[in-house]
Amino acid sequence: MSDIIRILIVAVVSGGTAAGIGVILQRRRARRLQRVDRLECRVRVVTGTHDGLSEKWWAGEAMLSPGRVHFVPFVGAVRFLRRKAVEIVVDQIDVSERRSPTGREVLSVDPGTEVVRLVTPTATLEWAVLERQMNWALDRVSLTVG
Repeated sequence: MSDIIRILIVAVVSGGTAAGIGVILQRRRARRLQRVDRLECRVRVVTGTHDGLSEKWWAGEAMLSPGRVHFVPFVGAVRFLRRKAVEIVVDQIDVSERRSPTGREVLSVDPGTEVVRLVTPTATLEWAVLERQMNWALDRVSLTVG
């Protein structure tokens, strides 16, 4: 077997192993945060304005409560670098266009997420949450939202 083929095999196996470890760590972190009504997510403004947010996707950690998402954006998607918290008061959750990230969005949003719209008093936001956590997150936020 040539050296090039060996190197390619090692690279593929190593990459697959690293990806598997990444998924395991992501799930473990998600479970740990979920126990305290938190999750990692992404948020962006679709229409209107919301202090602390813009039309670009912001990665961050959110604490969920009925009718509210307390969102702490990460700087450059680095977990330990945090921006000022953003309080999102949710008037309505629009799941009629619930979708997966499409096209170039997958460069900013994990392809394993689902996207729904949150309607606030001043804006309509898109909220991307890991697919396996979306129903739980919607239940937490929509307890008092009509």
